[in-house]
Amino acid sequence: MRVQSLAKMPYSAAMKFLPRVAMLGLVFAVVAGLSAAASAQPLRPRIVGGQPTTVADWPFIATVEADLTRDNGWSCGGSVIAARYILTAAHCVVDAGRVVPASALHGVVGRTDLAADDGATYQAVRVAVHPQYNRTSGDGGTYDAAVIETAADLPVPPIALATVADAPYYAAGAVARVAGWGLTSDGGNGSEVLLQAELPIVSDADCASEMGVPQREAALMVCAGYPAGGVDTCQGDSGGPLTVVAGAETPDPADDRRLLAGIVSWGYKCAQPNSPGLYTRVATVVDWAGLLVAGDPATWQQVADQNPPLPTLRSARGRPGYKMRLSFRIAGETDATRESFSIRRRKGGTVLRRFSTEAGVNAPGEDYSVSWRVPASFWGRYVWCMTSKDASGNVSPLKCAALLVY
Repeated sequence: MRVQSLAKMPYSAAMKFLPRVAMLGLVFAVVAGLSAAASAQPLRPRIVGGQPTTVADWPFIATVEADLTRDNGWSCGGSVIAARYILTAAHCVVDAGRVVPASALHGVVGRTDLAADDGATYQAVRVAVHPQYNRTSGDGGTYDAAVIETAADLPVPPIALATVADAPYYAAGAVARVAGWGLTSDGGNGSEVLLQAELPIVSDADCASEMGVPQREAALMVCAGYPAGGVDTCQGDSGGPLTVVAGAETPDPADDRRLLAGIVSWGYKCAQPNSPGLYTRVATVVDWAGLLVAGDPATWQQVADQNPPLPTLRSARGRPGYKMRLSFRIAGETDATRESFSIRRRKGGTVLRRFSTEAGVNAPGEDYSVSWRVPASFWGRYVWCMTSKDASGNVSPLKCAALLVY
């Protein structure tokens, strides 16, 4: 039975606020920092099989550093696309499904050796994640793109963004170039100096087959790598550039244009045979990024509140046939949210009951609860789970807590 229109009621009992996980499951350490945690689809952010280069050849490349706490921070790459704007991967600015505050984002441009002190540092003032990126995944993927606005002009030339019309220049067989300061071997160490490499573009069909993704997803990415492996981006390179040259086949050097065709997104391990890297196809996000760079108020407003609600739940006890109280808190939210609940045999297991609340405004730091009558047939150990959706359409990750019926 689906219970309709449950009211969201403040709950007076104190509830301990659970601390956040100290680190992302997939974060990219700075050169002297932490290594990335294991994953079925480890993101790859630094160059394996590359050669030293300088920012003279990559003047638009930037580092993107996220500093949240002493134990939670990471480093990515990015590309300057306008005087005050950097394009990077969305997963570089998302932590546990929430967009990192701009105050925690900074980096440097114009620096070849990260141990040096040349170049120019920047501080972010606004950050926007593509609205179609799945922020709760914690991984790369389609529309894995974010735009960072900096506090001051960046003293480096921007790179032009590839469009759909430029597709022949990043079609299968074309040669692309990548650069970054990432790991130089799978599970190895990062490079303090900027490295670059050349990679052949892989067709969407081959990419889908080799990486086990739907072809419609592969078509939203650019795939690059050698069948034998050996050269690739790796941990720490996320958000960095994959570039191609437009007009290289013509005799007129004036036709040559360097284009940003991809953003380092994800892959399986690094530089493995028949395992190319996947890059966000810049052509799929170029119009959106252009509106942000132009300062379009509607586009910035769309991303002004991208963070989903952040619920915490209390364990609950009840008796068969009686009403019980399921208590929760929505941290940092003041907008109206609507909660959806489920009773399950275990987290991620069979759903036995579903019900929802009406939308209601949450006071910051306030505890709330819903009343639910336990069916007479229930007995034993279960979990109760919930998601919360705000007025902007942001949906929280699924949260669960123990439920004992005796």
